[in-house]
Amino acid sequence: MDLAVDFRVVAVPQGVGDMANARQKLPETIQQNIIHRIQAIEKNTDAEIVCAVATESGRYDRAECVWGLITGVLTLLLAEKIATLEDWDVPTGLPVVWQAFSIVVGFIAGSVIASFWHGLRRLLVSDGAMRHEVERSANYVFQQFGIGNTKHSGGILIYLSLFEKQIAIRGDNVIMDNFTSQDLEQIRDAVLAELVKGQVADGMMAGLDEAEKLVCKAIPCSGKGEDQLPNDLLIFHPRP
Repeated sequence: MDLAVDFRVVAVPQGVGDMANARQKLPETIQQNIIHRIQAIEKNTDAEIVCAVATESGRYDRAECVWGLITGVLTLLLAEKIATLEDWDVPTGLPVVWQAFSIVVGFIAGSVIASFWHGLRRLLVSDGAMRHEVERSANYVFQQFGIGNTKHSGGILIYLSLFEKQIAIRGDNVIMDNFTSQDLEQIRDAVLAELVKGQVADGMMAGLDEAEKLVCKAIPCSGKGEDQLPNDLLIFHPRP
């Protein structure tokens, strides 16, 4: 049974996540701070909170191939110009083998550059495609880690994807019985307030602070619950 009944995806401000690696943005010491914060919150609530940060949620191979093709053509033109060292109207003296070699080298170089340079690849990826991939990945994390299957408590996922610059917040039926969409938006806005400054770790901590206010009030600790989910910060590189 799918207990997930709510999903929110919003854009993160420009500049956050450019050429970012989730592991580099959140080193081990920072991860431990977030883990300890989750543990402290769950002592006062039966709810289960999971935080996840992904470098990217989709592969976007098509965008890389397009940039590879563009770079391949430019490399061929440059090679032919070097071969003639004359006006563009002069017939090329570059052998066919070298023409093919120039295209292949340019294609590979363009694809690799687009793979690592997020801003370049993002130019050829639609907002709809990015939203779809974030939804798919957040749904995978929500289901794969059992966040929607906790017993007698409530599971909530705060998911941030750096390439797409999007945040997803997902809650199970217990969460949605106790929270309104405005409550989830408070968590989202708390994360965004720090992300505007380029602070990924501070954004996650701010989201946890806001989540604590809500879950401890709506789903207080009964003393009968148990910690059903790992408190680790989930890091995905390159993607879930």
